[in-house]
Amino acid sequence: MSKLAEKPTQKVTDTQLYGRLLRYAFAYKGSLILSVFGYVVYSLGNVLLADLTQFLLDSLGEEATVGPGFVAQAAQWIWPPGDKTATDYARIAVPVAAVVLSLGRALGFFAGSYFMNKVARSVVHVVRTELFNVLVRVPKAHIDQYSTGELLSKVTFNVEQVSGAASDALKTILREGLTIIALVAYMLYLNWELTAIFFVVAPAIGLVVQVIGKHFRRYSRRIQDSMGSVTEVTAESLAGLDDIRVYGATEQISARFASVSLFNKQQSLKLAFVQAVSTPIIQTLLALALGALFWFALDPEVLSEFSAGSLVAFITAAAQLGKPIRTLSNIQSIIQKGLAAAEDIFHQLDTPLEADQGQIVLSQVAGHIEFNAVAFRYPNALIDAVQNVSFSVKPGQTIAVVGRSGSGKSTLLKLLARFYTPSAGQISLDGEDIQAVDLQNYREQFAFVPQKINLFSDTVAGNIAMGNSVSSTREDIEGAAQKAHAETFIQELRSGYDTLIGEQGVGLSGGQQQRIAIARALLKSAPVLILDEATSALDNESEALIQLALESSRQGRTTFVVAHRLSTIEGADTVLVMDEGQIVAQGAHSELLAQEPLYRALHQHGFSEV
Repeated sequence: MSKLAEKPTQKVTDTQLYGRLLRYAFAYKGSLILSVFGYVVYSLGNVLLADLTQFLLDSLGEEATVGPGFVAQAAQWIWPPGDKTATDYARIAVPVAAVVLSLGRALGFFAGSYFMNKVARSVVHVVRTELFNVLVRVPKAHIDQYSTGELLSKVTFNVEQVSGAASDALKTILREGLTIIALVAYMLYLNWELTAIFFVVAPAIGLVVQVIGKHFRRYSRRIQDSMGSVTEVTAESLAGLDDIRVYGATEQISARFASVSLFNKQQSLKLAFVQAVSTPIIQTLLALALGALFWFALDPEVLSEFSAGSLVAFITAAAQLGKPIRTLSNIQSIIQKGLAAAEDIFHQLDTPLEADQGQIVLSQVAGHIEFNAVAFRYPNALIDAVQNVSFSVKPGQTIAVVGRSGSGKSTLLKLLARFYTPSAGQISLDGEDIQAVDLQNYREQFAFVPQKINLFSDTVAGNIAMGNSVSSTREDIEGAAQKAHAETFIQELRSGYDTLIGEQGVGLSGGQQQRIAIARALLKSAPVLILDEATSALDNESEALIQLALESSRQGRTTFVVAHRLSTIEGADTVLVMDEGQIVAQGAHSELLAQEPLYRALHQHGFSEV
């Protein structure tokens, strides 16, 4: 199972984590205030429904030895009893009060729940958006630490867990906490000595919650990590479904998925066990408190201080304390799940974005590129991917980069595109150190066609105009498609340029996807063009047509090509031959073929007129 990248080394307390998390919820003060108001009404409704029993019972017996309850006083103030007997008055007032209190309690619960859920979904949206915005802007070296499945799990599962701590837990704390406060205050009003019994068990309940909470955090982290593995295996398997079936690996991949899913199940069951254990312990403590309360309440001296109604009202309020206390004790699980997820999400949000200290803004770029003793090593690698690379490219030249697999060809292009920063040496564009150029302005000078084409769930026109949708007209888009020789198959699609294509170009052949990607690069019309095996999926006829298109598009452009096709290499001004991260030879195709053994071997075994 893959592990997530390292956690932040600085220890952050639960209080700091939760405080930072709650700031997202407190940004929606209006909804929070309405939610709090709703739960106050709900909590008072619980208390007054208990108080209603005093009104009912006292109206059945002799004259009460204690004053009337809150409901009775309010009823008599709104509708004086006049000459009615206590029973006749209660026969009308008690049902009306019960309906009014139940309706108010229900409305309070609705307001509290709805507005807190509004806060919850807002927090999910904001945190998820912030996380996504960071992930698309952090250095590529940071993204390389994670699988696609792990990143998906962060944006989906982890954010939902955070929402639980930031809003669902807050909702429960408000609802049940206010209910406990209201009930305890009412009990203190009726008899503070009996109420003190509940305060005796409070420290024991707090200790149980604290001990259980440590286990919640540990198992929550494991569940969070295992969900990343489940998502990772699912994403990889669905993406490689054809390979899995052809190679008969269905059972193997099913067993792998079952393994990671089983680990997730085991950790979830451990969390459920800890949660299930805490509930009966707390219930037992509450039962002991209630038993002691009943014993003291039935003492003749204590009974003399109550009417039958007020005693029942006190016991009813005490009995109602069990549910909110149990619910509050279980909220620890939600909070710890959220804090475990928040710890990881805040680690992502605090990751520095791509370094961009560049102040230079380039206007007219000729395309003169120079590498001077450039070296680069991937994080955690033992050797440099490229080392001591030096060469110069004049504006408008085409450079072909060839070499064995793993020789550093693609790394060279990624350094040029500033996906990574060289460990040593310098790369310059038109005489300016590329690190001194504003990053956005720098990348505006490049068009890039990678070996693995990335198309998005959008229309064909939208994919071609990606990043240029505002400034590009339909004529511009169609013109780029014509140059890429993609127009014919696009017009055959159901809605032409407005046809929606699936994620990663589902429904299109590899050659069609590459032609759309090439059209995208041609539309940008940048002074530097990077082609990383850009014609690898094309047939002979399409490749020949696109070669003509690229020849015309390269006029006035500096072009870097990683290719295995002989026709591409022969048309290059200079060929760079790479081996083990170094340039071992450079020159024209004919010169290298005559003088360089490695190039000649590559020519014999690697290049082909497909």
